[in-house]
Amino acid sequence: MVIVAHPGDEAFGFAGAIAGAAAEGAYVVVVCATRGYFDPRITTKPPAPGGRNRDLLDSLGWRNLDTVREDEMRRSAALLGVRILRMLDYAEGDLASVDFHHLVGRLVEPIRMHQPEVVLTFGPDGVTDDSDHVTLSRAVGEAVDKAALPLAYEDNLEEDQVAWRIAKLFHLVVPPEALTILGDMAPRAGYHTSSAEPVVAVSLGDLVPLKLAAIQRHVSQTGSDGPFAGWDPAVRDNWLSAEHYRLAVSNLAGSTLPAGVGSGLFDGVA
Repeated sequence: MVIVAHPGDEAFGFAGAIAGAAAEGAYVVVVCATRGYFDPRITTKPPAPGGRNRDLLDSLGWRNLDTVREDEMRRSAALLGVRILRMLDYAEGDLASVDFHHLVGRLVEPIRMHQPEVVLTFGPDGVTDDSDHVTLSRAVGEAVDKAALPLAYEDNLEEDQVAWRIAKLFHLVVPPEALTILGDMAPRAGYHTSSAEPVVAVSLGDLVPLKLAAIQRHVSQTGSDGPFAGWDPAVRDNWLSAEHYRLAVSNLAGSTLPAGVGSGLFDGVA
């Protein structure tokens, strides 16, 4: 299960892990906390390469933005091999101000329903300091804990559901060496890099074009030319060639934190 804040997070951040797991036969579920509507970046940022997919210069343009971004995410998820996409109804940018207990409960429910062994989400810094990412990371940590407690959110349990303890929780991270690939194009701000171990490096290999294609499904965010217009294709593919995750929680019998460096996301999971 991959739990993200916004449409597009699944492609930019987690596409390699999603596609790799799906290709190996895993039943992959993605939960997205928002549908992406009322995103001020659409109207305030310069036009993306290739132009936007609609004119959003007046308030009437907002009326269908949620369905546009949800549709883009569904296309991306289908491409990556996601079996189930769960869309919650929070507004983008509002997660830090919503009822935290309620948000945790909304995440406990799909964890208990789908019973994932491995959960992926953002780390405490949200990777980019995005307030939705930061809040979601904290909520996911609470949700995986509460999902395993039979009396927690007991009123929300359906007749066919039981408490569920996941095997492992991983946080998406950006190690310093990952940014060196970009050279002068590396962002001066926005990414929180970390050299703390252990980090699981997921090599995409032949899945790089698939991740790129999933990203390109989010036209409303990136423009029809995509976010890598003007990049050297070799630099682009090198940047997309790996994802990095830090083990945050392990409930495997006999395991301790930190786990061995280089272990895979599913190592030790039956």
